[in-house]
Amino acid sequence: MTVKSDVVEFARTLIKGDFEANDRYEQKLDAEGWDDWPSFLSALFFLAVERRFQGRYDKAEVIRFVAELRAGATEGAAPLDPANAELLIKAVFDQSVQLDIAPAAMGHIQTLVAYRILSQEKLSDEHLNDLLDEARQIVDEGPA
Repeated sequence: MTVKSDVVEFARTLIKGDFEANDRYEQKLDAEGWDDWPSFLSALFFLAVERRFQGRYDKAEVIRFVAELRAGATEGAAPLDPANAELLIKAVFDQSVQLDIAPAAMGHIQTLVAYRILSQEKLSDEHLNDLLDEARQIVDEGPA
């Protein structure tokens, strides 16, 4: 599967905080379809979590991160279930984790977590391009 460039650009504008451009991509994807987004978001989430937790699961650090994420939520934002967020992050490091999270809730968690991690890193354009290319490659190669 080849990820549509609009999906990648939607993620790029979100991470860079270019919300005006992000809104334009969102409208375009609303019209054309979001088919590639769930897979691309999952790959981006995986890469972001790996970066943030340096390839290892630390329960206390994950709990702190999720608490900070929830504390920084804007008023009126959809609530984030901390248990599901912690479990989804744990699943990056432990393939035996059983997830029973609705797809919409999973997407919400993945978006918030990836956005928080990657926007805080203030990646250069070159590093962001590399990361987005890596996420695209993960999706293109499919499950192992």
